[in-house]
Amino acid sequence: MKLIHIVNLAAAVMIILGCYIFSVKKAKQQTIQKPLGRVLLFSVCGIISYAVALLFPSRMLAYIGYSVYHILTIAMAMALTAFVSEYTGVRTMFSKEFYFIGVLSLADSVMLALNPFLHGVFRVSKTEDIIGHTYYYISRRENLYIFHFTLAYLILAIGIVMLLKKILRSPKIYKLKYLIILLIIVIVMVGHVFYLSMDSTFDYSILLYAAVAAALFYFSIIYVPRGLMEKLLLFTIANMKDGIVCVDIDGKVAHYNKTAREYCSDIDNENAVSDYINQWFNDNPEALDNDELTWKDVRQIDGEMRRFINDYKRIYDSEGKYVGCFFIYHDRTNDYKRIAEEKYRSSHDFLTGLYNKEHFCIEARKLMSENKDVPFIIVCTDVKNFKMINEIFGVKRGDDLLLRIAGAIRSLAEGNGSVCGRLTGDRFALCIKKEHFNEAALLEDSVRLSSFFGEDIFKVQMHFGIYEVTEPELSVSVMCDRANFAIHTIKDSYQSIVAYYNDEMRDSFLSEQKMISEFEAALGSGQFTAYIQPQITAEGRILGGEALVRWIHPVEGLVSPGKFIETFEQTGLICRLDSYMWEIACIQLCKWRQRGLLDNYLSVNISKKDFFLMDVYGTLTSLIEKYCLDPKCLHLEITETAIMNIPEKQQHLISQLRDYGFIVEIDDFGSGYSSLNTLKDLYVDVLKIDMGFLEKTGNTERSMIILRMIIELAKSLDMAVITEGVETGEQAEFLKQCGCDVFQGYFFAKPMKVSDFEARYLIS
Repeated sequence: MKLIHIVNLAAAVMIILGCYIFSVKKAKQQTIQKPLGRVLLFSVCGIISYAVALLFPSRMLAYIGYSVYHILTIAMAMALTAFVSEYTGVRTMFSKEFYFIGVLSLADSVMLALNPFLHGVFRVSKTEDIIGHTYYYISRRENLYIFHFTLAYLILAIGIVMLLKKILRSPKIYKLKYLIILLIIVIVMVGHVFYLSMDSTFDYSILLYAAVAAALFYFSIIYVPRGLMEKLLLFTIANMKDGIVCVDIDGKVAHYNKTAREYCSDIDNENAVSDYINQWFNDNPEALDNDELTWKDVRQIDGEMRRFINDYKRIYDSEGKYVGCFFIYHDRTNDYKRIAEEKYRSSHDFLTGLYNKEHFCIEARKLMSENKDVPFIIVCTDVKNFKMINEIFGVKRGDDLLLRIAGAIRSLAEGNGSVCGRLTGDRFALCIKKEHFNEAALLEDSVRLSSFFGEDIFKVQMHFGIYEVTEPELSVSVMCDRANFAIHTIKDSYQSIVAYYNDEMRDSFLSEQKMISEFEAALGSGQFTAYIQPQITAEGRILGGEALVRWIHPVEGLVSPGKFIETFEQTGLICRLDSYMWEIACIQLCKWRQRGLLDNYLSVNISKKDFFLMDVYGTLTSLIEKYCLDPKCLHLEITETAIMNIPEKQQHLISQLRDYGFIVEIDDFGSGYSSLNTLKDLYVDVLKIDMGFLEKTGNTERSMIILRMIIELAKSLDMAVITEGVETGEQAEFLKQCGCDVFQGYFFAKPMKVSDFEARYLIS
């Protein structure tokens, strides 16, 4: 019997070692290889230690062998539970309990290690088999053995709980994977319990280790993964959006999914796929000589035309022999839709659905190229104060207005081969044949759109710019620019709705662009110079003058300020020019001071944009300090409209300038809004009245009454009064009677060169 036991144990060791070697080869890329290997190695070592206890007729070796076997039993149980944790993916479950079990296992190992000397766990006895071979067996189990037995089963119970939890939560196809491992563990536990209940000198349950090793290896690495893979492949194929048909070597359909069946156009016909494949081979005999083919197809499925890119491929085994083929029907309908949507978005405006600027230009050019002998018109639109509409009514209502405008533009284009698009923001464009253009339709649309927010709430003001295509070689973008330039000429008008582009506008535009391009060179070469218009008291005494800019152009000669000031204001270049003129005035004042002329001043203009685009206070004060001037000799003229439109913080700036010592004047009072609130809220030194507002009426008597009251009002507010634009002796005499302090105008003198001003007024 002893020999048979040894042979059985040796066979078990060989089986387990074989499983270990194959597991290393088969599962080297799997995470379960290491925990499975530990289970197998502990099993081998446990069996060997048990064999040592049986093989040698020495009581001490028997104690040592059986003790090591029981220590390895705990180690194998823990390795098996760790394998279950890795196998199920439940790696954090019972993590705290494992620390406690580790402590108990250490205590159990210490007790078993001391058992050969203390015999506190079990005792061994000597016996003989039927042929006279002697060996030692465990004859008595002490109370501490119960602790060892319970600990081993507690460890295995943790693995069982993990498996049960995984089985309950897993899909049906995965349950077998975990159920087999559960059964293996239960079989080991039942076999060991059965051994303990028998009065046997040999633990036959240890032979189960070989069976367990083989089962773990086979079911966890070979059988279950392969079967699971087959099921997963079937489910994957069934759930794929692409259609798949597998055909065997005899041309029979072995497998297909739902999409493939739908592709074959008859979902109720069981033989639809086979019939389609047979017909395909009949229609494509070249497939027998080609390993793969690709083609496109369009099929109607569920009432929708769907686009496919199909592949046919032959399959060969490892020896290169043909074993079958498969078809893949790639549904690319969504890709085609996405490409179509991207193409649409690249050429159309997202909000209105009209062409965007780039594509409008392309389509308009195409239209005109196809109709070279037909005259065309470009219409562009603009909504007055559209930004204000968004701020008052919200972006959503602003978008609603844009949609309404887009609808109106689209209606003008429909039915006559025209092209329309949205250029940007509230700007739309229409390219239409001249014979189909109707200005009255634009005016009607303007009337309808004006009441978009309600008659009594806010009137929408539309402007239309028209460019008749007289130069078809121009880019469409330039044509739109010309139409928009026509709008620019009426943008401040509430009466004019339609404006036509003409050559005069172009010449004016080119002239403006020319002035802008020449500005830097003119400033650097000193082409801008100061002319002085004298300011004289009622007694005829010269006080100073207003420094007025003049452009002495090297080709065109003297350029009137009326031709360039507005352009420079619109572009912001006025700030550079003003700063330059301030310094010219300071230089001239410095020269006068050096010659002993201390009683005369120069006044300079501050434009509205200066307050927003430059540091007015810093620039002026630095000039005064640079040329060592008294700030009172530099008067600052700010127009009435500029003062009324600047924020309160800029009004504070004017107070700072006065505190520094500058004399601040309100220029052109009466030419703008003539708001008394301006005088109420703002402290200045001089009120400069514009005589122009008196010339705009035929009722001179009423005008003179108003003028007298303005002068009296200024005097009451401790403000000096200058009247500019005085052109007749009668005006001068009347102003004297009204109490005007200082006069400026052609009656006294026109603006003149600095040298002429000095010769006439300063040098006796």
